[in-house]
Amino acid sequence: MEGHHQHVLLHGACIVLAMVSQVLSATFHFLASGPSSGGLFTSTLGNVSETFPLEVTIDGWADYTWIVLHIWNTAWLVHSLVTMFQRNVSGPVSCNPEIHPPSFYLIWTEINLAKICWLFLWDRHYLLTSLIFKWIIPLHCFHMLFVSYRNLQRHSVWLAINNPNEPWWTRYLTQNGLAMFGWWTLLEALISLAVVMRYHAGLSDYLVSALALTLLLLGMLIWFVFETFIFSKYIRYTFTVYPVLIVGLGAIFSRGYCVNDLPPNTVYCGFLMLVATVLNCLRLIATCFCPDNTFKGLSKETNLETNFCKTVHQPNEKANTDTLETGFNNPIFNNN
Repeated sequence: MEGHHQHVLLHGACIVLAMVSQVLSATFHFLASGPSSGGLFTSTLGNVSETFPLEVTIDGWADYTWIVLHIWNTAWLVHSLVTMFQRNVSGPVSCNPEIHPPSFYLIWTEINLAKICWLFLWDRHYLLTSLIFKWIIPLHCFHMLFVSYRNLQRHSVWLAINNPNEPWWTRYLTQNGLAMFGWWTLLEALISLAVVMRYHAGLSDYLVSALALTLLLLGMLIWFVFETFIFSKYIRYTFTVYPVLIVGLGAIFSRGYCVNDLPPNTVYCGFLMLVATVLNCLRLIATCFCPDNTFKGLSKETNLETNFCKTVHQPNEKANTDTLETGFNNPIFNNN
C-alpha cells in the first residue's frame, strides 16, 4: 500500500515538474522573441536568424506557430494532471493503466530544459553547441510519441471496456500535440544544421538549403509509409503532421519569394508544400474510407493478465479468472 502511494505521488510530481518546465520554456521563448528581455538576451530570435540567413530561413510571422504549440502541449499536460484525480475501476485514470509513465513526463521536462539552453546559446551565436540541444528536442519528442503509441495500443482493449473516452483524449491531445511539436522542431533542427554547415563548414547556401529540404522530404515520405502501411493502427488518428509542415514550408517560401529572381530552393520548397498537401489529402481520405483496425485481433489475445497491463500496483498473487477476461485487477481500489 505504501509503495502504491509513493508511485502515485511520483507520477503526480513528474506531471507537475513537466508543467513547470513548460511554463518556463514558454516564458523564456516569449522573452527571446520580444524586443525587451530584461537583459537576459542580447538580441531576438528573428535578429539572430537574419544574422545567419539561408534560402530556407523561416519567415518571422511563423513564430506565432509557437503560441499554438505551447497552448496545445499545455492542454495535454493539464489533462494529465486532471486524470490524477479521476478514477476508473482500478484507481486514478492516469496510472491505471499507466500509458504515460513518470519517465514520459521527465523526458518532456528535459525537452523544455534543452529548449531553454538552446535559446541562450543561439542568442550568443554558439551555433555548433546550440545545434546539439536543438536536435535533442525532436528526437526526444519522437521517443515520447513511440511510448504513447505503444502503450495506448497495448491497453486498447482494457480501455475500450473500462474507460472508453481516455484513448480519444490521448490521441487528439497528447499524440497530436507531440506530433505537431516534434515535426516543427525537426524542421527548425534541419535549418540549424544547414546554418552550421554554411557558416562553420563553409558550404554554399544553395547546397545546405537543398540538403535540409531533401531530408525533410525523405522524412515526410517515411512517415507516410509508416502511418499508411506499417503502423496504421498506432498512428491512424494523428493529423497534425502535414498541416504544421505546410505552415513551416509556407514560411520559408514567403521569405524567399521574389517575382523577378526566384531562388531554386524556393521553387523546391513550393514543391514540398504541394507534396505535403497531397499526402495530407491522401491520409484524410484513407482515414475516412478505410476501416479502423485498431482493435482487430486484440480481443482474442490471451495475454491480458496483470503483468501485461502496467499499473501503479501489481499484486503478487495470481489474478483470478474474472480478472483475466477484462485485463487486470488492482485490489487496492476495488475495495473502495
